[in-house]
Amino acid sequence: MKRMPPDPERLEQYQQRLREFAASPPYPLLGLRRPVVVPAYLAQWRREQGEVVSATLAYGDRRESGGPFVTVTTEPPGSAGQPGDPLRLLRDQVGNGTPPAAQGPPVRERVARGELFRLGEAWALRTAVGDQAVTIVGHGPAPEDVEVGPVEDLLPYVTARGELFARIGAERRAVPEPVLPPASGVAAVRAFLETFLPGGPDAGAAYRALGRRAVAELDQVLGRGPRQAEYLVSSMVNQLSQLRVQLPWFTEEDGPRAAALEELLRHYGLRQPVSGQAAMDLWDRYWELADSAEPAAAAPLLAPWAQAWTAWAAERNEAAEGAEGAD
Repeated sequence: MKRMPPDPERLEQYQQRLREFAASPPYPLLGLRRPVVVPAYLAQWRREQGEVVSATLAYGDRRESGGPFVTVTTEPPGSAGQPGDPLRLLRDQVGNGTPPAAQGPPVRERVARGELFRLGEAWALRTAVGDQAVTIVGHGPAPEDVEVGPVEDLLPYVTARGELFARIGAERRAVPEPVLPPASGVAAVRAFLETFLPGGPDAGAAYRALGRRAVAELDQVLGRGPRQAEYLVSSMVNQLSQLRVQLPWFTEEDGPRAAALEELLRHYGLRQPVSGQAAMDLWDRYWELADSAEPAAAAPLLAPWAQAWTAWAAERNEAAEGAEGAD
């Protein structure tokens, strides 16, 4: 999940949360046993109402579009047989360019292990291991060649994550940053945030330059200082990342993600009233707590925040359907 580069103190706090999660996971996690794909690292976990509802381990370097890449997402005990959304995870991976985007609709199959979706070269399998639901998404190895099993020690996954992100950061710093033309209004903020959208442009070597330009532009527009501008840009980046993880419509090709981005730009960049004000207010409370010394207190706000965005999307759909009926 991409985000603004944190300062050293925040980075250490984040690394400490990763280590704590690895030292005491909320429930048993499954990982890739066969084939061997490296690096193997802790990708993310998701909470709802303060409880972890899924955790994902990743295998491979997703920047190498031609190489193998597999994710294993484990849900809590008792989740086997419950409905899931493997197609959303598959579309999210394809939307990130891992592998290159496929043409045509997904193909659904019932296989012995569960429910299988194929989209071009990529696939997603929702299965059960004991009483836990597991979703495996990948390309490279065929789904029938993939075997998962219990992960006894998560700490190596945290270490590998740190090494991978350090290598990515070093590679980006080694590439000369482009000189970007100035932008007006909130165009620079928009250009930076679009790189976090599913299927959006890859910032590549321009990532840091785009981020700095967005912060400088927002500082100029709001006049509240560079520190507050960086706080708001980081808040928007992380809200987009959570939208991507929490709400299926945000990763759908015909979903209103462009409209959601406009809401963020108008609310934070232009200080204009928006129809999604309830979601913005909840996120502002969440991000204030997440950025504080007690980030765990923020978790219960994610569920009502997601509900507010869901209501916003439903209202948009109703308005669009009403406009079509009037015609």
